[in-house]
Amino acid sequence: MSKHFLIAALSVLGSLSAGAVARAVPTPPAQSAAPAALAGTVSSQQEGLMEGVVVSARRDGANFTVSVVSDAHGKYSFPSTHLQPGAYTFTIRAVGYDLKSPASANVSESKTAIADLKLVKAKDIAAQLSSLEWAMSVPGTPDQKDKVIYQTVSCAYCHTWQRVVRSNHTPEEFVDLITRMQKYYTDGSAVSTDHRGRGQLGPPDQVAAADTNPIWGREPFGVPKKELAEYLATINLSGEKTKWPYELKTLPRPKGKATRVIITQYDMPRPDTVAHDLDLDSSGTIWYTDESRMFFGKMDPKTGAFTEYVLPPVPAGDLPGARDIQVDREDNLWFPRRIANAAIVLTKFNPKTQEVSTIEGAGTQFMTIGPDGKIWAGWSRIDPKTMKVEAAYSWEKSPNLPPGPHRQYVDLTVVNSKGNPYAPDIGGSYIIGIDAKTGEAKFFQVPTPRASPRRGRMDPEDRFWFAEFTGDKIGMFDTRTEKFQEWPAPRKYTTPYAVSAPDKNGYVYATSNMSERLMRLDPKTGEIVEYQMPTEFDSKKIAYDPTTSRTTLWMCNTRTARMMKVEPLE
Repeated sequence: MSKHFLIAALSVLGSLSAGAVARAVPTPPAQSAAPAALAGTVSSQQEGLMEGVVVSARRDGANFTVSVVSDAHGKYSFPSTHLQPGAYTFTIRAVGYDLKSPASANVSESKTAIADLKLVKAKDIAAQLSSLEWAMSVPGTPDQKDKVIYQTVSCAYCHTWQRVVRSNHTPEEFVDLITRMQKYYTDGSAVSTDHRGRGQLGPPDQVAAADTNPIWGREPFGVPKKELAEYLATINLSGEKTKWPYELKTLPRPKGKATRVIITQYDMPRPDTVAHDLDLDSSGTIWYTDESRMFFGKMDPKTGAFTEYVLPPVPAGDLPGARDIQVDREDNLWFPRRIANAAIVLTKFNPKTQEVSTIEGAGTQFMTIGPDGKIWAGWSRIDPKTMKVEAAYSWEKSPNLPPGPHRQYVDLTVVNSKGNPYAPDIGGSYIIGIDAKTGEAKFFQVPTPRASPRRGRMDPEDRFWFAEFTGDKIGMFDTRTEKFQEWPAPRKYTTPYAVSAPDKNGYVYATSNMSERLMRLDPKTGEIVEYQMPTEFDSKKIAYDPTTSRTTLWMCNTRTARMMKVEPLE
């Protein structure tokens, strides 16, 4: 075990003055009936008063944007708990519409500011479509679309489909482009249309392999690059096309319960941050890592201020970055960190002393903390008191190992109350479980074929909630009864990525980078409410705020280098 100390560097946007930091928004109490700071209506000549328009307001000089959604009467309202006095600029999200003219308002403490927003038909509706809407629009057989979308790392993993359909690449040019894309480290690359995020080349062996690999995607479900290139050239603007020879289809705007939400997004200080994971400590401070840079950071939700901590560099040529992150009962941080020679070590950070400790023999992409406080690095269990690996488990050589591929996320363990670890097998579509006392491994087939189980959480009732990425479902595996339950997403190609444990009301949440909506499932009724996100949206993990009486979700918006707070209002 090695130890060293870090120096924190305060990283607040240059435009965010000390006064602006002090005016950042607090979280309102659960039963708050706060008066409106800013309100109005949204309408258009085509529809009149409009429901489901996402209205966003940003104060001059602030590093965050607050968004609400217009109701069935076209009304929107920002509570005074979320907007402080100042000059605000509006943006909207309603596919097919733009603001008629730039809109702004001055908010004061004494009265509600009124701003009625007029919308007109969008000049460029294509710029507003989510990847799912493009998938709905483009021609192609189900098999062609499946091969593009149902990949562990699809196009939408790093950017929206706009980059594909707006291009004019020929099939031959697409082959070269696909090869270049294979050279990028996927978890460390995310690029948005508003120029946040970045691309990060992978390690040398990945870069070298791309040139000789004829397949795009993961075996056995990959597709020949030439075949993929020929299809992509039929849906873009190649051949001197000036418009797409197919109808652009859109999803319906939010209605009813889906309009009852407040969303706040905080710009991370570095616009090229690629934050993959986060967790909250007991005070509600949000901690996050960067997947391909040697630093981690925190954000104070009361002020909106960010602080970054620089990690020791890796040698030139090695891929940098820190990975999963979780906070233990004493508010210590644990995360896998890259070191020399492409190795990963489990790292502990004590915020009080600024001390960093590493554990030898423990390092993998993911980690978790069991109900008993034990730390898990993949399938290795660590005693946090001794900082030693006390047990390590393996399933690869199990005598009952099912045939077929087994890969990806098999180290993304969650642990039940008995101390038994479980993990999703995205390649084989199993949930793998191990008896911690005997070391026996069990393999539980997800009911939906080729469901690609992905990220999730264990709840106090020992139920493992997970995303079925290519199954377009939210799944639950009860580790006590060893039974599954599944709930379908609202539509094909939603591709859920991460699923939460139930909140205090029993609701479960799931992210989707294809639809750019956050789903809320009621497991009792099967009802799914979809909250429209104000911007491009891609989040790999959902965390609950332990300091609020009302459900408050926090996520890293990986695509846009922003910290996101979502507050469902019912």
